[in-house]
Amino acid sequence: MPEKNKNNYELTKKLPLKKNKNKSKIIISFIIIVILSGISFVLLENPEIFHFEKTEDKITSMYSDKIMSYNFYPSNYDEDIYEDETYMGLNRYVQFKVGPETYTITDGDYERHGKAAVFFGEYFDAAINGDAERYNQMFTENYYTKNEPYERFTPQKIYDILVEQLSLNSDNGGDTYYFAVSYSIRQNNGTFRNDIDSDASRKLYFKLVTVDSQLKIDDISAKYYEY
Repeated sequence: MPEKNKNNYELTKKLPLKKNKNKSKIIISFIIIVILSGISFVLLENPEIFHFEKTEDKITSMYSDKIMSYNFYPSNYDEDIYEDETYMGLNRYVQFKVGPETYTITDGDYERHGKAAVFFGEYFDAAINGDAERYNQMFTENYYTKNEPYERFTPQKIYDILVEQLSLNSDNGGDTYYFAVSYSIRQNNGTFRNDIDSDASRKLYFKLVTVDSQLKIDDISAKYYEY
């Protein structure tokens, strides 16, 4: 075969291959465009897919001598926490332990277990409902010489509550109690407790004293000591 004809033959042979490659590139590009368009549509219609609620990093030292940083949830003061089905499915009852006996108070009848149980029933009710005014009234004047009252805090999704009486001292001035208290907070936003992460628990020690025949908190500490 003459050299010229041979070259024309080779060129003609390569043309269909080049056309097929170009056609494949066009098809692949079209598929990619369709996929990206589909993803864009899904994201526009469902922006919550890539919405992460935990956005606020805060430094804290509440009830602690250590500086810690937690990633808190955003604060929503208008949230109806009772619409959170996950929270409503958690153990929200108060467990009250005195000596070897532990009582789970499921009927709201705190009086049956004594005035300290009544006090903690009110304490957690105020915290859960975000009632800072009522909460602040549960502390002594001595407590506020070292601590500031809350201006406000959101309703708290508190659960797994355990209140354990450690001691009771009675004299003419009234009763003095020491308690170990632990609980967890779902989706903690740091407005009430900024020393624990969400769904974590850290035991605190409460000193309750009698003021005008009423129990009030005189101290909350991460360490237990009687004084």
